Amino acid sequence: MSKLVNGILASERIIQKIFIDLEKGRLIKINTVIVHQTGAATAKHTFNSYEAGGSGAHFLIDKVGVIYQTAHLTKHTHHLGKIKSKCFESGHCSKNELKKATDILYEKGKSYPSRILNLHQSEKEKTYPTRYPTNDDSVGIEIVGSFNKAKKEYEAVSKVQNGSLKWLVGQLHCHYGLTNLDVYRHPEVSYKKASEASSATW
Repeated sequence: MSKLVNGILASERIIQKIFIDLEKGRLIKINTVIVHQTGAATAKHTFNSYEAGGSGAHFLIDKVGVIYQTAHLTKHTHHLGKIKSKCFESGHCSKNELKKATDILYEKGKSYPSRILNLHQSEKEKTYPTRYPTNDDSVGIEIVGSFNKAKKEYEAVSKVQNGSLKWLVGQLHCHYGLTNLDVYRHPEVSYKKASEASSATW
């Protein structure tokens, strides 16, 4: 079992490699976990991006299943982007809520980026689990995996990577009282390629 001390998940299975520039502010409450793929061939590629001040997540799982913690669990990072409407995507909401989301998403005279931003801002006013997770209440886990531009898909997550992911998600469940219903693949909640983390299991 890991120990959680001052935002550090301490375990022999985790290598601490914190990138302070990834941390954007306080993460007051953790409601969810978001599983990503990096789109890069190696962990080094992603670390280089982190060092350059790019967006990133709290953990990274490399090709051989090694887990790195890259941000404190007391800090939020920019790993999600703009969120979809859970009401619109699932249809599990009132007619009035669905109409509001639909009106924003298809508002005439507005560009697509503007409509997506407006929907994101409207969703952020809700509380989880009525809405999808945001950067402000989620832990991000990146899995190293290339994106094939010709095929327009991410490579499959390996068995050893999924083993590490399952263990890590289990630890976060224990420390934060989460369940598998609180774990999402990135494309489920944001506007990403459907194949990202599609082969991840936990």
